[in-house]
Amino acid sequence: MMSWFRRIFLRRRLYNDLAEELSQHIEERTDQLMRVENLSRTEAERAARRAFGNVTLLEQHGREVWQWPQLESIGADARFALRQLWKSPGFTVTTVLTLALGIGVNATMFSMVSAFLMPKLPGRDAKKVVVVSAVNPDDNFLPDVYPISAPNYLRLTADRHVFAETAAAQDGIAGSLAGQQQPEAIHYAAVTPNYFSLFGATPLLGRGFAANEDEPGRNHVVLLSHGLWARRFGSDAGILGRTVRLNREDYTVIGVMGADFRMMDFTPQLWTPLTLTAADTAPEARKNRDLYLFAQLAPGVTLQQARAEAQRLAKQADTDYPTLEGRWGGSVRTLSDFLVYSFHIAQALAVLMTTVGFVLLIACVNVAGLLLTRAAGRQKELAVRASLGASRWRIVRQLFIEGTTVALLGGGAGLGLSWAGIRLLRGMLTFNDAIASVSLSLDGRVLAFAAAVTLVAAVLSSVAPAMKASRIEISKDLRAEGRGATAGRGQNRLRAVLVGGEIAMALFLLAGTGC
Repeated sequence: MMSWFRRIFLRRRLYNDLAEELSQHIEERTDQLMRVENLSRTEAERAARRAFGNVTLLEQHGREVWQWPQLESIGADARFALRQLWKSPGFTVTTVLTLALGIGVNATMFSMVSAFLMPKLPGRDAKKVVVVSAVNPDDNFLPDVYPISAPNYLRLTADRHVFAETAAAQDGIAGSLAGQQQPEAIHYAAVTPNYFSLFGATPLLGRGFAANEDEPGRNHVVLLSHGLWARRFGSDAGILGRTVRLNREDYTVIGVMGADFRMMDFTPQLWTPLTLTAADTAPEARKNRDLYLFAQLAPGVTLQQARAEAQRLAKQADTDYPTLEGRWGGSVRTLSDFLVYSFHIAQALAVLMTTVGFVLLIACVNVAGLLLTRAAGRQKELAVRASLGASRWRIVRQLFIEGTTVALLGGGAGLGLSWAGIRLLRGMLTFNDAIASVSLSLDGRVLAFAAAVTLVAAVLSSVAPAMKASRIEISKDLRAEGRGATAGRGQNRLRAVLVGGEIAMALFLLAGTGC
């Protein structure tokens, strides 16, 4: 394979070698005719060339054996397409901007899909993490995303044959942070000491919680989020060991988490150790459902088995404490599934992606109509090509490459619009800390999606005009050119279909917006 690619770059030298070899064969035959038949050089050379055949055609056949002329032909079509677009700046700008808007909007919306529905979870082991939650029998909308009580947490933690490791978090605690600056209201979380190690995440600075720092008297230590550290403390690396006042009590800063540790609403501004007292573990505490339980499954345990175990333990708790548990159940979801499901994001993003998908279709229909109109004005050129021996496939390929070139230019411009759109979305999503914590970026997944959308746009906007324009009647088209080119009945019919489809899609979007 490498030698094949190497020969591509050396093809000019090989072409010259082939021509020189053919010339030597003719020269040898000429000398032979001069010696044997006593012909003059001119007569002998003419006879040698006549016997040898069409040298140019032989060279072409030799090149086709190497399979390079097809690539060179496609390259020539691409260069011709660029020249044609350069000669029509108005057409080029209009079509490129039309596709750029459609592709840019789709790539921007997909960045949200990538961030929310395919989250880059923190740490190396996050994909193995599940969330154990309670099921509220009185909630018919999202019944299985409720936190659990401390007694149920301890019961599930003791079940090591299903859950190899568990960690709990009490999230959304309101507090006041003070220090050298003015006090500010924050929300924070109290977590078990193994909370960060469960995800395989390590602090950017300092250390995590030690095993005994959840005990009363030793729990006045705090880990800062990257955002709080940068905003309030100016990214000061000397923050470790300093004292901050949280809820009028002194806490020592022992670490700062990295910017990549984000889990939507489970990304507070700081963390403290979770301390469970005797009152938290008493039977009456079963009504206080305020702990989110994160776990890693034991080796060989499936998600279905974990769900069955959570449901079994919930039924057992309901049997033992019927007045306190009140038919509450248990559920287990993967971490990514839980984050998306609990914040109602999947449905909203599905609607958004459907909407912008129709926007792209409308853009492709517009470009297809423009390409069809442009091809109608080039019927004489296409007829001349056909009269010189160009096949229909050759003409279709030329027109398709022109449309693909427009789509590629639109895709490049669309990426620029997407970059600006993502920056705009970041500013618009700051109204909610949970959503603002999700990283929107023009990453590899968004680039791959943009490339796929560009390819789809190239096909949708180019194939139909190319196929229609390639139906050439040579004599009729050449005669019609002399009286001024007009679109044929078939092209008018296709244009009417495209306009009708565009109006239908626009009405669909308008009706959806009204709903």
